[in-house]
Amino acid sequence: MNLTFPLQLNRIRDGVLAQEATLIAVAKCFADAIAAGGLVHVYANGHSRVTVEEMCVRMGALTGFHPLLSHALANFTDVVGADSLRLNQAIERVEGLGAKILDEFEFAPDEPLIVVSATGQTQAAVDIAIEFNKRYPNNPLIAISSLRQSREASPKHSSGKTLYHVVTEAKRGFLLDNCMPMGDVSIMVEGNENYRVCPLSNIGALTLVHSLNELTIQELDSRGIKHYVLQNMHLGQTQVNYDEWLADQRRRYARALSNPNRLEPILG
Repeated sequence: MNLTFPLQLNRIRDGVLAQEATLIAVAKCFADAIAAGGLVHVYANGHSRVTVEEMCVRMGALTGFHPLLSHALANFTDVVGADSLRLNQAIERVEGLGAKILDEFEFAPDEPLIVVSATGQTQAAVDIAIEFNKRYPNNPLIAISSLRQSREASPKHSSGKTLYHVVTEAKRGFLLDNCMPMGDVSIMVEGNENYRVCPLSNIGALTLVHSLNELTIQELDSRGIKHYVLQNMHLGQTQVNYDEWLADQRRRYARALSNPNRLEPILG
């Protein structure tokens, strides 16, 4: 046996560092929304939900990241049965759900939407990106996806678009590449049979979001804005800011349901 997968992490490191300029631009968008007391809205379906959880509630997490996770689109860990992988994949092919999700929330000027999709092809992810861009064309739209697969693979959405196309057409669109190879899995194990294993998409996505955390808090600090960052609650007195962090999240999340500065969405 021969372990090679850790060497694949170099691919992620080099790919993320190559995107520093785009990451800085996105971090400034985040800082604009957070500094105004607002939100950065984060959507994913399927396994990409891990990225949303990492942004919204995690040690080192900033307040102001608001999850748009639908249980029907992101809960398939039972694998089989009533909450099965097969059912989840059927639901994520239903177009029009993006509009239904966005109907539930109010958005202020400059509040971004992040759409996380490993491939950039999934109908549900493309659907909400299209709808957000139509409703709020002046707000930032960020995709965390495979640049290569979303640019080169066949679209599945009836619009004929992947996330790559939607973000490219957006007035303030950014695509952050999760640096995965085509098809995601990165290692070929050759033996009596050949097996492809070890996906990279989530490792790349998590590296991107923690890079954004670092850059966003730097940007806020450079503007003289004190912000809440959740500390490890299990070491000494580092849990000291837990209640303050939650209180700030509560204030911000309330704006997602009733925002005094809400934009009127462009419908129809």
